[in-house]
Order: sequence, then structure tokens, then C-alpha cells
Amino acid sequence: MGPLLLAWLYFLPAGAAAQSTGIAVDRLIFHSGPSAFYQVEGGMVAAPRELWLHSAASLLSHPLRLRNHYSGEQLALPVTYRVSLDLGGELGLWKKRLSLGFGLPVALWQGGERLQATGGSDLSVERPLRTSAVGDIRLRAKIRLTDPAWFWALAMALDFTIPGGGQSDFVATSGPTVSPRLIAWFQRGPVAASVNVAARIAPERQLYETQLQHSLEWGAAASAAFPTRRVGLALLAEAVGFYLIGTGIHSTELRGGVRLGLRNAAIDLGAGGGLGPLAPDWRAFVSVRGVFSQRPPSNVSCSERPLAL
Repeated sequence: MGPLLLAWLYFLPAGAAAQSTGIAVDRLIFHSGPSAFYQVEGGMVAAPRELWLHSAASLLSHPLRLRNHYSGEQLALPVTYRVSLDLGGELGLWKKRLSLGFGLPVALWQGGERLQATGGSDLSVERPLRTSAVGDIRLRAKIRLTDPAWFWALAMALDFTIPGGGQSDFVATSGPTVSPRLIAWFQRGPVAASVNVAARIAPERQLYETQLQHSLEWGAAASAAFPTRRVGLALLAEAVGFYLIGTGIHSTELRGGVRLGLRNAAIDLGAGGGLGPLAPDWRAFVSVRGVFSQRPPSNVSCSERPLAL
């Protein structure tokens, strides 16, 4: 599995116009709060004064290839491999219904040709790829629309991002984005599942013959916990995808892994791969999530802990 096509290239004149590299080719973000899977999130919201934090490291391969639209010939590998770090948190504000969150993605190291292999004398093409950069800084609000006591939930989240400096190296988007998201979630015993649907309003970007702007995004995830002692154990699986409006470009990525639940923390070990222009051949990741509160989470047994965290 691997990326198919992003830039529809027929010829590249020597005086090519400046190209936008403000395309965040790694679209995986992690969530901090209760009922989070990986990128997909559940409908639970942090309790007042509860602080949830996460730290996740990811290694991914070939998230972007440029091919000739007519011959299919590969013209460039702007990013070949990347080691990313995603940090974030969620703070509960009101009655397990409202929370605020933040996120900071960082490309710790990356390799690739950027746009040098496509030719042209423009400075936006000639410059080599930076090995590290900051991605889209996230600010978000989340509200639960249904009673927190129910085993199912409807929730809404609003994400706002601003580029952190990596918009010249395929790490961040070239401008601010806004993304409203609808969340449907349930948990019954050891099983939990969630579906997310979102729209992302983004600035217009031009990469040769491909114009990028707004997108529709979706995600579905499920988990199952097992009765174990001392350390909680759960299996997680999720599928995410997006469609770039007006381009016909879409990508899908499948992920799975295991979650180990501790007293106030959880450790995720997972891997995945995708199909489409902005999906990696493969990725592997590890994530640590924890909660800080005045009292321990209620009604959470050892076997349920991987779902609660």
C-alpha cells in the first residue's frame, strides 16, 4: 500500500512559479481525554479540574509521492521518512460536558527531496528539506450534548490550528484552519466504539497542477478490554480517511494496537498503513496518556481501565 497521486504534472518549465509546501503530510493527531482511541475520539469529556495529558512518538514511511499524471512516473519523494512527536492535553471545565484542549506536533527528524527533484530554478523548489520543524498548533473546545451518565454520547468539538513554522517543509498547513467535528460514541461493558465526522476549512494551496483547500474527514474506531489483573489490557482498531473537496483526492489509513492500562495512565503500542496521496506506506507509534485529578476516576476497574484511559 502506498500513496498514488498528488501533483498532476505534465511539464515543469524552468521558471516555475512558487509552489506551496504548506501541506501537513502526516495527518495523525492524538487525543488526550477520556474515551480517546488514537486519532478518533469518544464522547466522554474530562471532569472539572481534571487534566489529561498525552505524549506520542510516531515513525512513518513515504507519506507523499509526486507522480506524472499521464505516465505514472515517480518524479519526487518530498518526504521519505519522518519521526514525529505529538504532545497535548485536555482540561475539564464544567460538569463533564465542556473541556478545552491543546496539541503540539513536532517533526523531530525527516528525510526527503522536498521539491528539488522536480527541477526548476525557483527558490521554493531549490531549497532542501529541513530535518525538523513544528507542525500545526492545535487549540480546541469540546462539549458533550447528552447526559454524562448515559452509556452513549453525542458530542461536538471545534479545532483551530495555526502553523508553527513547518509550513515550508510539508510539516504544517500554510495558514490557520478550522475544523468542526461531530462525535457519536458508546461503551457497554468491555466494548467501546466511536464515529467522528468533520469538515476542515483550510487556506488555498497550489502544488503544480493540484489545488488544495477544504476537506471532509471521517474516522471510526472500536476497542475491547480483557479481564486481566493489575494491568489493564485492551485491543484497539481504527480507520480514518479524508476527501479533498474539488480535487478527487482521498486517502484512507488503518491502524491497530494494544493498550496497557495502569492506575492513572495508559500506554498504547500500535501500527498501521494507508492508501492514497496523503497516507503513509506504514507507521509505528507509541503513546502515553495520563490523568491528574483531585480524586481517582470512579467506577473504573482494572479490566475497564484501558477503555477509561
